[in-house]
Amino acid sequence: MAWHDPVIADALRAAWDYMRLTHPAEPADAILTLGSFDPRAAVHAARLWRSGFAPVVIMSGGIAHRDGLLDTGWDKSEAEVFADVAMAEGVPAAALLLEDRAQNTGDNFTFSKAVARRAGLDVRRLIVVAKPYMTRRGYATGAKIWPQVDLLMQCEEIDVVDYFKRETNPERTLQALVGDLHRMIVYPRLGFQIEQPVPSAVVDTFKRLVAAGYDRRLLAGYGTG
Repeated sequence: MAWHDPVIADALRAAWDYMRLTHPAEPADAILTLGSFDPRAAVHAARLWRSGFAPVVIMSGGIAHRDGLLDTGWDKSEAEVFADVAMAEGVPAAALLLEDRAQNTGDNFTFSKAVARRAGLDVRRLIVVAKPYMTRRGYATGAKIWPQVDLLMQCEEIDVVDYFKRETNPERTLQALVGDLHRMIVYPRLGFQIEQPVPSAVVDTFKRLVAAGYDRRLLAGYGTG
């Protein structure tokens, strides 16, 4: 089955609706963009910057996941690629801070916190931009690692079907989404993120997607419970 098969599509929408967490944009001290293989997050971050929501944009992401499912294939860090996108969207280099070491979401927040400190930023409110299905996990991770700040999650406004239709490799994207959902279930008990209630219907959806073969990014040894 493929992502657009009716059975999979219904499960995908349920997972998407849970994983997508956003807050109204408000003026903030900085915008943090979480790197990934989807640079459209940088477009949305640039839009927020142009609208005056924050004076600076932190682009976070190293050269990660080499030879893995999430390998970008880029010869530059995610932060550098995202910065190029933002500048093409009108954000000047002077308004950008790059964090180019992160290998995972925890690193995004840990290293970006250090970058902000070195830049002399007193961050009390932070807009965090990510791809849509990464926003809830981004919030849960950021709230654990950077609890002193008020986190406002943002992503582009797009329907799940439209998002997947434009993906060059939608099956990989669905594998990534299922892996992130597994982390929502497992990571709180490992201390990597705060607890976010996962409704039983979402857990059942996760199990259906795994049973359909979307299991390439599961955490080894933690099952589907």
